[in-house]
Order: sequence, then C-alpha cells, then structure tokens
Amino acid sequence: MKKIITAADMRRCEAVNFAQGTADALQLMQCAGNGCAEELLKIAPCWGEFKRLVIFVGSGNNGGDGVVMASYLAGRINCEILLALAMPEKLSDAARYYLERLESGVTVTAADQLELQQSDVVVDGLLGSGCHGVMREPLAGLIKRINASGCRVFALDMPSGLGSDLTIRADFTAVIGFFKRELFTAAGIAGSGIMRLVPLELPIAPEVAEDVPLAADLNFFRQYEQPLERNTHKYRRGSVLIAGGSAEYFQAPFLSGRAALRSGAGLVRLALPFAAAAGCGTLALIPGQVRSAGGSLCAESFSDLEPYLNKINVIAVGPGMGRSADAGKFIGELLSVNKPLLLDADALFAAGSMQNQIRRRNAPTLLTPHRGEAENLAAAIKRTLPADDLSAAKLLAEEFNATVLLKGARTVIADPSGKSIINTSGTPALATAGSGDVLTGAIAAEMCRFSALTAAARGAFMHGLAGELLEQYYSESGVIADDLPEALAAVRQRLRRSGDIFAEKFLRNNFKFAEI
Repeated sequence: MKKIITAADMRRCEAVNFAQGTADALQLMQCAGNGCAEELLKIAPCWGEFKRLVIFVGSGNNGGDGVVMASYLAGRINCEILLALAMPEKLSDAARYYLERLESGVTVTAADQLELQQSDVVVDGLLGSGCHGVMREPLAGLIKRINASGCRVFALDMPSGLGSDLTIRADFTAVIGFFKRELFTAAGIAGSGIMRLVPLELPIAPEVAEDVPLAADLNFFRQYEQPLERNTHKYRRGSVLIAGGSAEYFQAPFLSGRAALRSGAGLVRLALPFAAAAGCGTLALIPGQVRSAGGSLCAESFSDLEPYLNKINVIAVGPGMGRSADAGKFIGELLSVNKPLLLDADALFAAGSMQNQIRRRNAPTLLTPHRGEAENLAAAIKRTLPADDLSAAKLLAEEFNATVLLKGARTVIADPSGKSIINTSGTPALATAGSGDVLTGAIAAEMCRFSALTAAARGAFMHGLAGELLEQYYSESGVIADDLPEALAAVRQRLRRSGDIFAEKFLRNNFKFAEI
C-alpha cells in the first residue's frame, strides 16, 4: 500500500531519481502517458459514444504525458484525436521530443482556436502540480471553457489549477505514481471525480514522514485479498451478529445483514426488537427477536443473545436502533463482550458517554461516524474536533482507544497507534438513505478476517467501488441502498477477473442485478 504524498514530494522524488540516474525523464513520460491512455480506454465505454477526443496540452511534463497519450491511442480508439496546444512555444524538452514523433492519425491544433462540442471527451493535460494564487491567461480562459462545455473530462495526475482560484472539474483523474494530498482537499475532492493510480517506476522512493496516511486503492485490494479455501465452511468464513432496528427504522439491519453476506460472511444473525416477517431482507439471514422496551433494544435483549455469542466472530450494532435510554443500556452490556465490535449510527450516540468502557476493551472496537456524529462524540468528551477529517479521526482514535472510520467524500480511517488510511473510491451516488447501513455490514464481514483498520479500509473501498459501478448503470442520482449489497459482490468478481470495474466494454449487458 502506497503512502499519500504531496505534489512537492513527488517533484523532489523525480529530481533525486534523475540526479542519481535511477530514472529517465523520457521513459517516465512514456510510462505515464501510456498508463493514462489505458485508464481512458477502460472508462471510455461507460461514457457512451463520442466523436472526438480533445487532448489539451500545456507547457510542462503534464502536457507531455498528453502527447504520449495521443500517440498511444492512435489506432486504438475509434474517434478523431485532436491535440490542442495551449502554449506551444513553452513546451518542455521531453514533450517536444514526443510531439516530433507523434503517430499519424492525430491532428495538432491551437487550443485557443478550438470550439468544443458536447459530444467530445476532453483530456486535461494543461497543468501539473504547484498551482497557487490567481490563474492567468490563456489557461484561465481554457479552464472556464472546458468547465462550461458539458464534456466528459479526463484529468492527468491532478485537475489543472488545483491550488489556485480556478480548477478543472474532472469526471475521472488518472493519478500518476502516488496519490497526492492535494487531491483530498475540498477543491481536490470536488474536481477529481473517480480516481485511479497509474504506476510509475521510481527506484528511490519519496522521503516522507512515517505517519503519513496510506491510500486504499486497487493495489490495496489485491494485497489483502484472500480466496476461499476449497475445504472451508460457513463458520470458518466468519459469523456476524448485527443488532439494531426499532419500531421506526426496522429495515436497516436487513440492509446490513445482506451486505455482510454479499461481502463474504458465512453466517449472519440479526438481533431485532420486533418479530420479522418470513423472508424479510433475504432468506439467508437468521433474524431473531429479542426482548425489548418500548420497541427498542434494552438490557434484557442482551441476555437473550448470550447463548449465541460463543459462535459469533464479530458484532455490529447501531443500524436503525434509535436513541432511547434502553438502547444505551444494551450498548453498555455489549461492551463487556470480548469480541470485535463495530459501533455505527445510533450506537455512537450512546458511545459518547461510555468513553472509559470503550477504552478498557481488550477486543478491537471500530467506530464509524459521519462528521456530525464525530462532532457529537468529541463534544461528549469535551474535545473540539479538528476541521480536517484526518486529524479528527486520529483524535477520536486516540481518545477512545479504538479504530475510527470517519465517513465522507473521501473516507478516513485511523487507529490508536497513529496509522491512517484514506479511501480513494466513491461517488456522490452513495449519498442516499441506507448506504451507511450497507457499509456497516460490509465492514463487519471483513472484520472476520482482518484487523479493524484493514477491514474498515477494505469495506470502505469496496463500498465506494460499488457506488461507482452502480452510477454507470442507474446514473449519479438514481442509486438506492437496496442496489448496493449485490453490487459489492459484483465488484469483487470484476476485480478478480479484470482488475477494475470498468474493464468490460458493455457494462449494461454484463452486470446482472438480483431481485431485491
């Protein structure tokens, strides 16, 4: 798993490799440009038919990557390719080298003379890293035109202008070598869209601090993926207990349970303060009614669970539970169980007043708040939550002696040792009711096999990819939480078979949804 570095770290790393002779500028540019082209070939079928590919080339090496990309795509993509030069007189030596060797089939034109059409796909190779202050012409005008064009935008390394007052809004960013911290700022999140990492061979690694966050990406998934053994059985795969639900929110635990099953758990038992109708959620779940108080889980509910706890590997509690005092007593009882425990949703409301109990637990504890819930946790222990999510997650992890997953556009995970991971997948399509309940189930299944930190990062990454996949099928605003459990399983299969969810040409024909 790679560290997340700054753009300045990357520039220094390249300079050191060039000075030591361990890397060559021309070879790196060719590797970067070819890798970005491969990413475009994967995502392009999801964007529908387009007549022209317009590659905007700036003056630096970022523009050179675009020139290499044009040559690589010539003959490989069925559309006209235009190379739009923004400042041809300022091309870098490496970019000019590849421009002079451009493959036939690519038309070179001046960027300021080009009229964009809505049917175009735009590649943003205008600027690399190091932007700040006010964007100047002619780049400011080009960025405004691209943003106003309605075209799909594919950015190279980072959206142009990131760090200045004007930034490209990309649909997809092919990040070169390392994920950059700038991509996880508010402007970076808004401008980068879907992100994928393009490998770059740099024998001398960047010099960065030990405690910088790691990136949860496709390489991270491959590193930790474990195929099932042929002689496995349901208990070896892992047994999950999900406790939650209330008179008002009785369906949430079923979403979590279905997600846990689709994420690899061998058995999922539900603890519910109400009687479940036969087949509710899915027939594979084992719903159990426990004693309740006013339609809520309570201390007596815990007593009803004790016969099952020896066979349970992981407990997740909170989805749809409600915030009654009785539910808080149930949480207090669960904290005494020496099993990995995930606290989500309304369980976090009770957790704020149980800091000492959580700190004393010997088994792993995972808290999964969104920003509002995190602020409530901090207020309960009389701490002020830092503005940035990474610092906020680290503070709560230290204070509660627990792993913390702070949900957001780029979810952050931190553990009490100071280790942290930032998720690189996801889409606004996941901002829908019940999405967090699905995430809870996915992570609970992963906790049967991995540490809380790794399980949380894997669950968040797969959940984000499921959203990316569903967005291509239902549109950004059409995804609902009911779609996500099956998409989690489809994502895992696509990653094993093709390496990415966008690798298959005809998405709609190949992706089958189970009836929900």
